[in-house]
Amino acid sequence: MAPGLIDNIIAMFNSRHKDEKVYVEGILTDYKNKRPGYEEFRVAAHKTLEALLEESGYKYQIFSRTKIPERLEEKLIRKRAEGVYYYSVEDIEDLVGIRVVFYTERDKEKFIKKIKNEIGGFLKVKERNKQNGYKATHIIMSFGRKRLKLSEYKHFRGFKSEIQITSILHHAWAEIEHDLIYKDINNLKIKNPEKFELMKQKMKGLMEKYIKKAATELEEIIDEGIN
Repeated sequence: MAPGLIDNIIAMFNSRHKDEKVYVEGILTDYKNKRPGYEEFRVAAHKTLEALLEESGYKYQIFSRTKIPERLEEKLIRKRAEGVYYYSVEDIEDLVGIRVVFYTERDKEKFIKKIKNEIGGFLKVKERNKQNGYKATHIIMSFGRKRLKLSEYKHFRGFKSEIQITSILHHAWAEIEHDLIYKDINNLKIKNPEKFELMKQKMKGLMEKYIKKAATELEEIIDEGIN
């Protein structure tokens, strides 16, 4: 290969690498400046959803977080590798995350309808059913015009949160699977790839054999108690 051609390829690679580094750093810098506002929005969204939960008398758990910059950087790099780029911080929809956990799928479905009726802003609903057993409804939410007219909410215009709504058995399973497989807290994927793959298969078998069955039977037990 001609030396000039090699130099051009290296220059193109370095230019692209530099551009991608600038892209990530630009988004991160903007987010770090705006993060206090996202934290305020998290608190407001959390309180709003909790008020809806309380007035309906659900048995539930609710958790929320504002994404830390390190996690955002990981996401930007991962998505970039998949060919996904964000034009601005506002394009990223999960900077504020809220998880609501119910005892039953029935209560979950009722609450989703309530959100649609009560929030009044932008809503994008997606069912997530993964092979690893993760099962939840994801809702991208922003406050509606009526709420944004209130002085304490008006500065949240354009802010979005991702709400994950699931049942307690699927939540517990997702936490276990996330640590053992996704995060690989034992570093087994590197130490022993074959054992890691075997563990993944066993986890999948447990989900199919026990967790799905337990979730169905729990619903039946609760039905019997109600009727």
